[in-house]
Parts: sequence; structure tokens; C-alpha cells
Amino acid sequence: MIMAEYLDFRDELKRIRRTADMLSTAHANLRERFHRRAVSLDLAVLGLSTWLTSVVFVEPRIGVKLTPGKLDPEIWVGLLGVATFFLSVVQLRVDWKGRSDAHRRTLDLYADVKRECGYLLASDGALRREGCGSVLAKYEMATDVGTPLEERDFLAQKRKHLQKIAISRFLDDHPSASIVLLRIKMWLRDNGRG
Repeated sequence: MIMAEYLDFRDELKRIRRTADMLSTAHANLRERFHRRAVSLDLAVLGLSTWLTSVVFVEPRIGVKLTPGKLDPEIWVGLLGVATFFLSVVQLRVDWKGRSDAHRRTLDLYADVKRECGYLLASDGALRREGCGSVLAKYEMATDVGTPLEERDFLAQKRKHLQKIAISRFLDDHPSASIVLLRIKMWLRDNGRG
């Protein structure tokens, strides 16, 4: 009976590791999503600011050439200024850089939990709950202080994680396989062919 308690905790540790693995993938995906958005917005603001500056500080004849269509250069300067200001306000409001960083920190927490679970599960013998206090504390901290995974993102992120695992296992035996074609094949298999 005492041995069953140890085995039950090993199973619980495996569950925690699977959950931490899935959440690591989810937060890595979200970190990348928000990073791409932040960089795109930064580049848009930078591009518009550069265009605005070039139109304002050049000779009027060149300013006409930098203005699209038959717009009045003064109107174009105004439109560029408004667009630049609007995107700067959007940048402040959505804070995609901050959200990307928050998901990176949460990813780091869950990656530590996954790694420590792996070390514990690799050990021989029975695992006692008391001997796993560190990993349980890290898991609790990741859950409490980490950025939560929004409900609307959960299923899509779980699907991506399971696809990643399936593709990784397939590549173990077929290292030259095309990932794009494998994704298509899996999609056809899982969604029926008609």
C-alpha cells in the first residue's frame, strides 16, 4: 500500500511534466506571436516616421515626388503624421513587447518545472511527495505568477503542441521528411478526405 502511494506520485509527476511541456509550447508560441506583432508595429512606425521626415525636410519639388498620386504634399504630410501618431498610440495600448516578455518569463518557469520533473523521473526507486517539494513549489509559482493562457487560445495551443510532438516523433525515423508535406498529410488524415 505504501508502494502504491509512491507510484501514484510518480504518475502525478508525469502529469505535471506533460502539462508543463504543453504550457511551455503554448507560451513559446504566444511569445513569438506577440514579438512578431511588436516588430511589425515598430517597423511600421519607423517607416512612416522616416517617410514623414523625408517629405518634410526636402526641397518642395522632391516632396512632390515622395507624395503618392496627385495628393497635395501638405495633405500627405498630415496623413503621415496622423498615421504615425495613431500607430504610436496603438503601440502603447496593446503593449505587444510587454506581452511577449511576459510569455517568455512564463515559458522559463514551466521549462524549469519540466526539466526538474525529468530529472526526478529519471531517478530509480520510488518517488515520495516530500522529496519533490522543489518542483511542486516551482509548478505552483508558475501557475500563480505566470501569465495565464487565455481560454480562447488553449485548444489551438494544445493542438500545436500535439502536432509538434507527432512531427518530432515522425522525424526520429524519417529525418529528411518535409515538415510542410507532413503537416498536410496529418491534416488530411485527421480531417478525412471527403
